[in-house]
Amino acid sequence: MISKSPFYQDKCAEARAKKKASYMSRKSKTGLDTSKKDKDGKFLKKEIPITEEQNLAEFNREIKEFECVNGVLKLRQTEND
Repeated sequence: MISKSPFYQDKCAEARAKKKASYMSRKSKTGLDTSKKDKDGKFLKKEIPITEEQNLAEFNREIKEFECVNGVLKLRQTEND
């Protein structure tokens, strides 16, 4: 059950702010280099530069995947889990 207590709401806001700060501090993200493969035939990983606007857009998309339970962000349970 999700608490409606103001005490926990403040903790939830703090948890969201901490999550947002971790997104906004990134300078790059890891992606697949589809032009190169290793000896096993798998695509190689590479660092992709990312802007502050891209970080914010990704945060806004992905924060919807989390719910705050007692001041802790947890992935939402889906029907497939």
